[in-house]
Amino acid sequence: MGGTPPAEKEAIAVTERRRTLGTFPPHAHVPTNPHRRVRESFGTQDRIALAITTAVGTMYAVYLFASTMAGWMLWQVASGAAAFDPYPFAFLLIMGNIVQLLLMPLIMVGQNLQARHSEARAEEEFRTTQKTFHDLELTMAHLDAQDAELLRQTAMLRGLVEQLLPPDERARLEAQLGGSASAAP
Repeated sequence: MGGTPPAEKEAIAVTERRRTLGTFPPHAHVPTNPHRRVRESFGTQDRIALAITTAVGTMYAVYLFASTMAGWMLWQVASGAAAFDPYPFAFLLIMGNIVQLLLMPLIMVGQNLQARHSEARAEEEFRTTQKTFHDLELTMAHLDAQDAELLRQTAMLRGLVEQLLPPDERARLEAQLGGSASAAP
């Protein structure tokens, strides 16, 4: 024979867990700080790329670039015939393109580093959620086992009450408890 199928083994294991009252396996998951773990893995070049990406990705950088370009254009227009970069500001465009060419790959590297951090955080959140789900399943199995045990004990107590108390005492007890002393579970 092939033995017990895995699905049946799992069903048996769940049934056994549901029968267990008051015992839980030790909590195996220890959450980690993905931010610290990823930051510690960064080298010097990674830190530089991330710092530049963070700085360039702000509105202050936009304001700086816009004001530099506006200031350059105003300066060249105000210089009149003495301007070394007259309209259409070819030198300014070349300098702007050089900055763009340098910053574009650097920003992409920084974004890759930020994506690595996001992936590590997502993995940690997934592991934590899986462990929490497992703990909730164990808690629900524990509560189901407690409910079954309470129902079993309640049925036993009702049986004892019916056997040991005369009908008039049972009626008085039912009236005192709101009619639930002999009700079926």
